[in-house]
Amino acid sequence: LKTPITSMRVLADSLIGMGDAPLELYKEFMGDISKEIDREAKIIDDLLSLVRMDRSAIVLSRKETDMHEMLEQILKRLRPLAKVNRIELTLHTVREVSADVDEVKFSLAIMNLVENGIKYNGNQNDGYVQVTLDADHQFCYIRVEDNGIGIPEDQQELVFERFHRVDKARSRETGGTGLGLAITKEIILLHQGIIRLSSEEGKGSTFQVRIPLKYIESSTPAQAASQKEKNRKEEN
Repeated sequence: LKTPITSMRVLADSLIGMGDAPLELYKEFMGDISKEIDREAKIIDDLLSLVRMDRSAIVLSRKETDMHEMLEQILKRLRPLAKVNRIELTLHTVREVSADVDEVKFSLAIMNLVENGIKYNGNQNDGYVQVTLDADHQFCYIRVEDNGIGIPEDQQELVFERFHRVDKARSRETGGTGLGLAITKEIILLHQGIIRLSSEEGKGSTFQVRIPLKYIESSTPAQAASQKEKNRKEEN
C-alpha cells in the first residue's frame, strides 16, 4: 500500500519543485501518478475481497447461471486489454451448461485467471489465451490455457498463497498484487470446487477449475469446513 503512495509523493514533489516545467513533462508525470492511483485502487479492492471472504458468515448469492454467457461477458470485458497486449482471446464451448454459482464472485475468480494469462503472456506475435467450457452429469469444467512465460516448477505450489508473486518486477509493471490467485482459489472453494495448475516454464500455463453443477448446502459449519478441506486435499 505504501509503495504507490511513495511514488505519487515523489512525482508530485518533483513537479512542485520544477517551477516552469514543460507541459509535456507535466503530462508525463500526471500520467505516471494516474497509473499509481490505479495500482493503489487495485490493491485496496483485492484486500477488501479477501477480508470479505475471511468472514465466517460469508453468503453466496447463488442462482442457476448460463456458464457460456457468463464466460462471454468476461472475455468481452477483457478484450480491450488483450488487444493492447496483442493476445488472441477465444472461448471454446464443448457443451452448453448451467450451474449454481454466485455470478459476481465466480466471474471475479475466472476473470483473474484470464487476466493473468493476458498480462503475463510475453508473446507479442502469436500469444493466446483460450477458455474452454465443458461438463458432465455432475460437474462443470472450465480450463484457462495460455502460451505465455509459464511458472517454474518450484513456484507452482505457492502461486495460490497470498502476496506470492512469481516475478516481482513484472508484477509491479503490470499492477499485480500477489492476491488475485488467492482470491480465485477461495472463491472456487466456496463453490465446493477445486482448481489445478499445470505449467511449463517458457511454454505456458493451464488452470483447470471444477465445480459441481448443483450446490448442496452443508447442514452445519463443521460439515462445510470438512468439505472445504476435502476439496483442498483433492486439489493437491
